[in-house]
Amino acid sequence: MPAKAEQLPPRTVDSVPELRALARSTGKYLRAGASAAGVDRDLARIFADDLAQLADAPLGERFPGETDVRALAFAPRVLGRPAAPGLEDLTRAARAAFGLVRWSEFYAEDDWSRDFLPSFANGEGIGPDGRLRHDRIILGLFLLGPETRYPAHAHPAEEFYIVLAGTPAFQVGADSEFVARPPGSIILHPADVSHAIRSGDEPFFGVFGWRGKIAAPSWYRDDMRDPAAPLRFPTIRKT
Repeated sequence: MPAKAEQLPPRTVDSVPELRALARSTGKYLRAGASAAGVDRDLARIFADDLAQLADAPLGERFPGETDVRALAFAPRVLGRPAAPGLEDLTRAARAAFGLVRWSEFYAEDDWSRDFLPSFANGEGIGPDGRLRHDRIILGLFLLGPETRYPAHAHPAEEFYIVLAGTPAFQVGADSEFVARPPGSIILHPADVSHAIRSGDEPFFGVFGWRGKIAAPSWYRDDMRDPAAPLRFPTIRKT
């Protein structure tokens, strides 16, 4: 009798391979950068592990509707320039995913968001509102126009940014100074730590991710240095 055929596990459908490639490239970059000075090694490696699993996980696909995102007018300025040294693979993956993420302005207009919102674009590729659905991790692209300040806020979710273009300044901690971060920089925000971004002469383009309590709302205080000041919550745009 012929030998019984080996039973192979069902093959995962490689839906939206560009977003899976972005997850792989981002995880690889975070793992390699975990030894860099000033990087929270443990958090970088946790994110890298999450993204490695995410790249091959069975994820449902959705087709989010289009929205008007004004900051996408800056896209040619960041997509039309050569990748910075050492960022070729990740930049290639981000460019391939650019038209597949769900771009939005994320926040509704209010007193907190009004000044930066026209220059703000959040592109969720994988996550609760992304092209590929996941309830515990968010991976996407981020674009902030030039000379724009994304004000101090915090959230229970842990977060990373990888700078692909521009030289934004990041403030991590309410009492900290802004520090300019060139392309290739990895910035990690632990849960509920105040942080802010200030772009320079050029738009800031990067990869970002959330993990942990991603459904919990972001918050801010009128004075982030005063722990007694009441919490306020940005108005989120309805999807």
